[in-house]
Amino acid sequence: MKIQARDIDHLSLAVGSPDALAAKLLQLGFTLTPEGVEPRCLCFQPAEDDVPNYIELVEGEPASELAINVTELKGETRSHSWETDDGFEVEAETVVGEADGPLPWRPVQQAMPDAFMEPEWIVHPNGALGMMAVHAVSDDPRETAKALGEAWGAITEDLFDGCVMVQTGAVELMIWSPSAYQAEYKDVEAMAPEHKPAVVGVAIAIERARPLQALLRANNVPFALTEGDRVIVPAEQIDGLMIEFLPQN
Repeated sequence: MKIQARDIDHLSLAVGSPDALAAKLLQLGFTLTPEGVEPRCLCFQPAEDDVPNYIELVEGEPASELAINVTELKGETRSHSWETDDGFEVEAETVVGEADGPLPWRPVQQAMPDAFMEPEWIVHPNGALGMMAVHAVSDDPRETAKALGEAWGAITEDLFDGCVMVQTGAVELMIWSPSAYQAEYKDVEAMAPEHKPAVVGVAIAIERARPLQALLRANNVPFALTEGDRVIVPAEQIDGLMIEFLPQN
């Protein structure tokens, strides 16, 4: 399948209990959409007004999938709504295309992108500003990046040995070899997944590192502080998804 990708729209995480994972994310200082409606979402201020930036939690066998934003699409329409704290109903409607690979992904078209930009949901106690990148591991990063670049009409770039970037918009996809990934994130003893290629983590922009560190310590959440004041929460704390916080100040 070939598309003209605009950006990574969101990351979809299927887990056995979305509410249990949501509780863990709350401990990390994230705000989520209200419980009782699937999907539970972590929404961020997007780079473009009509391309959302979020992570969704859905119930299912553990898996992850990238949603790639396109302007026009024929497919299944998925609708849901949440209620804000002041009783206002927010409706979302997403057209979803067929899944593809080699890293699991599918195209999406957002009919109501503002649903994922509600002010009370994009402000986070931990200072999170946006999802900057998605980390994935592949036995052959170059081949995986080449296949995705051709399918999405994206830019690919070898950043260094064992890491290739695929970029369609503001959110980068970083594809690592198992050894390069484990070396880069040795401070949290990162392990490559058995089944590859697969998403292993996300990079989140935050305002400042120190308030986040204090919040994590208060909630007894293990983390590593690395070069550049990066704060990394290991994958075992969040159902297999490493979260890397990148301070902007």
